[in-house]
Amino acid sequence: MFESTGTNAVTALTAGLKSLNRNRRHTMPTWLTAIRDEGSKLFEKAGLPTRRHEEWKYTDLSALNHKSFSVPTPNASVEFSGPSDLLPYLLSQQEAFVRLVLVDGCYSAQLSTVNNLPGGVEVKSLGQVLAHDQDRLGPLLSRHLANYAMPGENSFVALNNAYLEDGAFVYVPAGVKLNMPVHLVYLSTSHQSQLTAVHHPRNLVIVEKDAQLTLIEDYIGVAGSNYFNNTVSEILLGEGADVDHYKFQRESEDAYHIATIQVQQEKNSRFSSQNLSFGSQLTRNDINSQLSGPGAQCQMNGLSMIRGSQHVDNHTLIHHAYPDCTSTQLYHNIMDENARGVFNGKIYVEPEAQKTDSQQTNRTLMLSRHARMDTKPQLEIFADDVKCSHGATVGRIDDDALYYLRSRGVSAGQARKMLTQAFGQRMTNLFRLDSIKEAIDLFIADRLEEWHLLQSENN
Repeated sequence: MFESTGTNAVTALTAGLKSLNRNRRHTMPTWLTAIRDEGSKLFEKAGLPTRRHEEWKYTDLSALNHKSFSVPTPNASVEFSGPSDLLPYLLSQQEAFVRLVLVDGCYSAQLSTVNNLPGGVEVKSLGQVLAHDQDRLGPLLSRHLANYAMPGENSFVALNNAYLEDGAFVYVPAGVKLNMPVHLVYLSTSHQSQLTAVHHPRNLVIVEKDAQLTLIEDYIGVAGSNYFNNTVSEILLGEGADVDHYKFQRESEDAYHIATIQVQQEKNSRFSSQNLSFGSQLTRNDINSQLSGPGAQCQMNGLSMIRGSQHVDNHTLIHHAYPDCTSTQLYHNIMDENARGVFNGKIYVEPEAQKTDSQQTNRTLMLSRHARMDTKPQLEIFADDVKCSHGATVGRIDDDALYYLRSRGVSAGQARKMLTQAFGQRMTNLFRLDSIKEAIDLFIADRLEEWHLLQSENN
């Protein structure tokens, strides 16, 4: 159990629960009330983790004790009339996507486009399902919701359980190969000088036997917005299922973003994760996959690109519980000025998980001598017939590569941008969705140009 940072943040983050529970207790099923009540008790008992806890050794949350939080409510600070108003905030203008949008933690029907789905596929607001579709989908939700991300092991999961209200519900029945990517958009607009708005999106994704899904989680913040996003996603893959998952975090640099992604994989399933962090003041990603059947495959890729005083902490865990499973982890970091990064990746192999094949790599490119990276790749292996490896590198731009470009007439600034962009593209080249790859490559190029201009002005 975690040691608390003190009562300030815990009291502030739970202040709205009593009135919220009074309003919803008689309209929600008893199983959901039990989840919320347990989450509230666990969070109040555990509090927020401190740096004395090994898993939070390099990430300091004490700043949350100095904030006043507002009860989650819909925010009208940015007006929208329809889906076209959302386009300026999106990386890709793809109209073929199935798009479900939450603004300040609450579902927006007017911005969402969830039509023309194949028979049996569900892409809905979790809050709408809980309120209006209990007879049809209630048994499925009660069996899976909050059964995989453990609130006793993560106090932010407990807090999310306590406020469990809205988010996304995605269901792909057996054998269906959904050829349209599902795009989940979380847009935060809150801009309050005294209070920090808190949002607790909750996502449940179920992909049954031999089904296929491309899923995009896109977290966007209006510049200058002051808020805290605490999100939890539970993703279930049936036997032979295939899920290509992208998570993009482009929050306001005044925001806090803490996310848990818990994946459950059955026999011969394939899960691919691309986790990209560009925004927020503080980001923490916990991405865990349980390989619960032989032949399962898991790929976790990540890229963070930060500067100033931004902080990104990526924690990954791939748990091999069955034989003949494979996994890879590849995380890249680009860091400038006083930015700080953390990578804590673990491969855990049970005694029964013979023939495991797993590799883990973390590479960091330092653009400033003042940036700092704490990297901790880990292997815990209890089987004797495995092939596992891990490694980490931290360094600056290669002098020989820089000299090569300079010798061919490329300016120093342009050469650094080219080499930095190439470092980022080593990650995006792994994307299976070409439209997203192109959009992210353009985003990285634009950000590097912005950094170069800022550096030129400061000099």
